[in-house]
Amino acid sequence: MAVIEMTTFTVAPENTQAMLDARPDMVEAFRTDRRGFLSARLVRVGENRWLDFVEWTDDAAWDESTAKGANLPAIVAFFATIDTLVGAERGVRYDDVQDGARRVRTVAYGPEPSQVGELYLPDGDGPFPVVTVVHGGYWAAIWDRRQITDVVDDLVARGYAVWNIEYRRIGEPGGGWPGTFLDVAAAVDALDGMDPALDLNRVVILGHSAGGHLATWAAHRGVLPLEAPGAHPTITPIGLVELAGALDLRTADATDFGVALADPDAEPPKNAPEPARPEAWAVVAEAVGEGIVKLLLGGHVAEQPERYAWTSPLELAGTGVPVLAIHGTADEAVPAEWSRRYVEKVKADGGTARYVEVEGGTHFDVVDPSHPVWPTVTDWIHEAFANHK
Repeated sequence: MAVIEMTTFTVAPENTQAMLDARPDMVEAFRTDRRGFLSARLVRVGENRWLDFVEWTDDAAWDESTAKGANLPAIVAFFATIDTLVGAERGVRYDDVQDGARRVRTVAYGPEPSQVGELYLPDGDGPFPVVTVVHGGYWAAIWDRRQITDVVDDLVARGYAVWNIEYRRIGEPGGGWPGTFLDVAAAVDALDGMDPALDLNRVVILGHSAGGHLATWAAHRGVLPLEAPGAHPTITPIGLVELAGALDLRTADATDFGVALADPDAEPPKNAPEPARPEAWAVVAEAVGEGIVKLLLGGHVAEQPERYAWTSPLELAGTGVPVLAIHGTADEAVPAEWSRRYVEKVKADGGTARYVEVEGGTHFDVVDPSHPVWPTVTDWIHEAFANHK
């Protein structure tokens, strides 16, 4: 699978040759200037009507290219030959496996649109240790995995394979209980047999915010009751990196965590990503009046105590997976106390855990590869892999 941009346009007959002449330089400009550009195919579908079929590695690459627009002379020259823009659509290609090995490919682990992820491979032959990345966003379909692409790119550059997963979220069919949890479990286990270049004995799982909660829950799958969704893992991580995670679902429910989503015009946290699916906001806003955790688990604590016991990291049994937890003292979205208390619990259960509090750090500072705390993350991952050769 790959992201496909399909643009239909017309060219006046007197400009057709100029368009064809400008095409090679435009494609070369895309190749050198656009992250994640794979290919472009020009198809004539009528006398004056053309289809441009452009393939990208992921949605983040498509977004970045769209934002750049006609930023180079060669691109401007090509666009100048176009008469009218008829339409533009985004799609997902499902048959790119026939193209052979790729450094980035989107892999479906289920039939639903959100049951996918991007597998990124570094240069070389492998086998590569793997970092599974789980994005956040209040478990809501408003945001998706493209928000954490900077983290992905940084980790790949360090020689790791990265599996950046999507999952069904609140505001789309199947999101919430139990679909969100089943998807994360299935996505992690999908690494088994995905690619011979992966070292499945060295998998670290990393998550941020709501994704920090899901990554932490995934690290505990091996100690879940047999009847709990997500039990019986195929892949067990050797380490967990939890970044500003929402780890206390009981308190989150009691404090109406996420009720801010009821107001789409509310001030977002500093450096928050733009909504990937703004149309989902209205669906979430209408239902979030009693907090987002009620929507995630299908009820409050008093109504669904078992579900909270199975999914809130502060209530889960010790798992033995080493933990790095990082949280900013100025986090606008998730209290740092939740990460601190989780680390204390892990240690009390006999596990290995380190808690790093970033003085003045905001919610998104901890997933910024340019922030001074980021080397703490990468050094810890490096050590975790080095200890499991």
